[in-house]
Amino acid sequence: MSAEALLKVSADIERMMREFNIRPLDELKDRFPPNELLDLGILVAHRDFDKILDEYANGQKFAIVSGRGPSGPLHLGHILIFSIVKRLQDLFDVEVYIPLSDDEKLVFGKIKDLNEGEHWAFDNARYILALGFNPKKTKIYISSKTKWVYRYALKIARKLTLSAVKSAFGIDDSINPGVVFYAAVQIAHILQPEFDKGIRTVVPIGFDQDVYMRLSRDVAERLGVPKPASLYVRFFPGPRWEPMSSSAPETSIFVTDPPEEIWRKIMRAFSGGRPSVEEQRVYGGNPENCVIYEWLKFFIFKNSRESKKFAEECRSGFLVCGFDCKVIMALHLIKLTEELRKKAEKIDIEKYLWYGD
Repeated sequence: MSAEALLKVSADIERMMREFNIRPLDELKDRFPPNELLDLGILVAHRDFDKILDEYANGQKFAIVSGRGPSGPLHLGHILIFSIVKRLQDLFDVEVYIPLSDDEKLVFGKIKDLNEGEHWAFDNARYILALGFNPKKTKIYISSKTKWVYRYALKIARKLTLSAVKSAFGIDDSINPGVVFYAAVQIAHILQPEFDKGIRTVVPIGFDQDVYMRLSRDVAERLGVPKPASLYVRFFPGPRWEPMSSSAPETSIFVTDPPEEIWRKIMRAFSGGRPSVEEQRVYGGNPENCVIYEWLKFFIFKNSRESKKFAEECRSGFLVCGFDCKVIMALHLIKLTEELRKKAEKIDIEKYLWYGD
């Protein structure tokens, strides 16, 4: 992603924050338990999470909803989101609901049938659960196999209009009707804790996924239930600054990648280092324009002090990307993926799947 593209992304985010009532999360930092998510700028914004915290302070629990469309192996971007969800569960001791949206992948043509969707749902679920979610407070389910999803989607579909869905997703009449109906299914996932238990929902997402939240909030208002809140995650770049994508292997590091593939992708990743070691020692690097530095913040640094110290050592020329930063990152991710694979292999997913109370 070019510098111009990054500036455009930043401008788009600023526009969204102005137009859609999204607020900087820093304004709530004194109301959070101490945590690295805010300190390192991993969670950056929110909509209505202040209302969630007001209710939480008065003894009212909330639920976190974060799903996955299973059509292939998980990449680091997915692992990051679910690691954030798990950390929020630890901080607030709340229930987490994880829909595995095989129905979404079918209607969008990403899988050939629901059997393939089930295969990837089982695979993805094992890796997600390997992150260490509280089994007593975590509900993970396959959307097409869960009866209440269809019932709630019908209820929601009556509160949507075709024009609203088409406008929100930029689709036209050539699209299959399953795509249109899936908007109701996604909203059912988000509002289910409110329908079943009367508790508010918060969804950690990237800014690019906010369209679902806006539709969900509109439907909630029409149904007379509290609107879901959202927490916004800082952009997590692929090796060349592009968004990670399961359909473009070079943009992502997958949990199934062997060590040599992880090493290769990291060594080819865009960095803020100079063209040569000699120049790096003299002029220093630029951590603000470095994928590896961003990844270190997401996966290794424990607080902003570590982050700032590392950035200073980069700028001073003490650190050299290909000898220091990339090596640190590669070794960490090789160890992380190996540990996740070992834990995932031991999980009997049938014991964890939820089909509704």
